[in-house]
Amino acid sequence: MVIKTSDFFKALIDHNETGGSYQIHLNSDCLEEKSAKNTGIEIGDLYFTECSAIKDHTLLCFGNLGKKPIDKSEDGTNLYPVEINSNMFINISKIESVEDVEDFQDWFYLPSKRVINVYMLPENDDFDGNRNVVTVGFVE
Repeated sequence: MVIKTSDFFKALIDHNETGGSYQIHLNSDCLEEKSAKNTGIEIGDLYFTECSAIKDHTLLCFGNLGKKPIDKSEDGTNLYPVEINSNMFINISKIESVEDVEDFQDWFYLPSKRVINVYMLPENDDFDGNRNVVTVGFVE
């Protein structure tokens, strides 16, 4: 079901407030052929602890600054997982449409309470061309 981009942003804000995390898939093989997704690259199961708007609200930034230390070094310094520095950015002005996915049980490794597809504009001037599709899973 197609939803407003503003509803997607509200869902992200609400999910941040609950302390939930996100799992991301780029150009998932679970998408239907009619999605016109790019097929040259697929990235799956990226995990992030938060999402925020940056650069005067022109970019969505998924990040892991909220990750907790996993251990301490001998001198007592907190040690963090390597993904602490991982980020993913979405240019808000390049979003074409947003879809609230209804049947998504097996799309991710971790169970999601909600899944949203973000369809980006094609990189060329061909509006019928292939595009990147970012699938966002809202982890409980």
